[in-house]
Amino acid sequence: MKVGKSRLSLFNLRPRQTATLVSVGTGMVASFSTLMLLIALDSQLRKGLFQLDDIQQELSVAQTDLESTRAEKDAVESNLEESTLLQEEARARLRETNRSLRLTEAREEETLDNLLATQEQLDTVSEQALSLGEEIDALRAARQALVDERAEVLAQISQRDQEIAQRNQQLSEQSSALESRNAELSQRDEQIAERDEQIDIREARLEELQQQRQVLDEQIAQLGVDFANLRLGIVAISSGRILEVTLARSNTEGNARRAVESALLKANSTALRLVWPGIEEINAFVLDYDQTSAAQIVQNTFDERSYAIVVSSEENYVVGEPCVSEILQPPDGRAPCLRVNMQALVNEVLYLPGEPIATIQIKRDELTEARLRDRFFSLGELISLQAQRNGIINPNPIIARRLSEPVIEFWSQVAAYGEPLSIQAIASQPVYTLGPVYVELTAVKDGEVLFDTQSVLRTPLAREDDSRR
Repeated sequence: MKVGKSRLSLFNLRPRQTATLVSVGTGMVASFSTLMLLIALDSQLRKGLFQLDDIQQELSVAQTDLESTRAEKDAVESNLEESTLLQEEARARLRETNRSLRLTEAREEETLDNLLATQEQLDTVSEQALSLGEEIDALRAARQALVDERAEVLAQISQRDQEIAQRNQQLSEQSSALESRNAELSQRDEQIAERDEQIDIREARLEELQQQRQVLDEQIAQLGVDFANLRLGIVAISSGRILEVTLARSNTEGNARRAVESALLKANSTALRLVWPGIEEINAFVLDYDQTSAAQIVQNTFDERSYAIVVSSEENYVVGEPCVSEILQPPDGRAPCLRVNMQALVNEVLYLPGEPIATIQIKRDELTEARLRDRFFSLGELISLQAQRNGIINPNPIIARRLSEPVIEFWSQVAAYGEPLSIQAIASQPVYTLGPVYVELTAVKDGEVLFDTQSVLRTPLAREDDSRR
């Protein structure tokens, strides 16, 4: 005010500007003197003014540590489910720390605003600085606790990592052991497959031998019966021999009865000629049959289907059978004595063309001429046996239309092939119950047809054309 009243001028300024400059300088000196006096007297104010940057730095470091702790906490939450309790405690502490940090930041902003706004709030700033120091100490303690907890969590993570590494090593060892076992199992599976293949071949051969044995047993049994009868005389009619087969198709009972009677008469004629060779006139009826069975056959065979009426001998009879001679001598008063069986079979298709009837296996050591001949006869017996089992009256096979050349050529190709294969007997035309069994031979390897008797069955003209080509 004195400068303004005296209208002094400094630095070529106007008096008013000079008074303003002097007022500002005086106020600054007064404020600075007051501030310096307060700083000299109050140590808390000195800390608040001169160590604020350090405090802010520590707060920044604490915030950085807090952020890293949060990241580590998230990683621990995702990787370690078993540390849930520790994580919840850490979260609670982090929430408290966040609240403390927010309060600290708010108070710090208030302190800065108060320091810049007015000098009258220095006391408040001192109190806030004091409280800020206390809060900083608390934050440091919390930070240290979080650091300790982080160290514990890291130790736990390290321990878990070691356990996981040990488990991974154990799993790798178990995987190696499993791979070796799988390799051994695959080798054993291959060996088992080879043995199964050998077993299948041997079982097929065994089944074939069993079938041949059954045929031989039946033949031996028949030979035994025939031998017993031969001791008494010459067997004219053997047991089971078919005396007559009559094919009939009847639509009335009368026609069916006439067909049965015709079959019996023809069988009677055949039996008499066998028992008494040279007999000329046949007037006597010597067949003893079951009339109930005959009547049943009559009732069952007039449905317009084709039937084969079969009359076969029930026992063995020798030439000059005594009971027959008694019947033939007058006066005729004796009962028929040649017992026969009768049956009527539907004459239906039992094998279609191309359908396999029997199969044999040819091994490598059976490719000689003598062994192949034996196998050929075995195949014929097997065909006959299979046909007889399926109810074919005339089971004798007719191979390649009874032509020898295709059969010889076929077995020559089998011998020349030089490898194990299968020989199948295939029906060449429909095979009926009455028979006979027409077959062609086929060589098969792994399901593939190599050659057959039908392919080598050619006319001389066709062979001449082939030679010209």
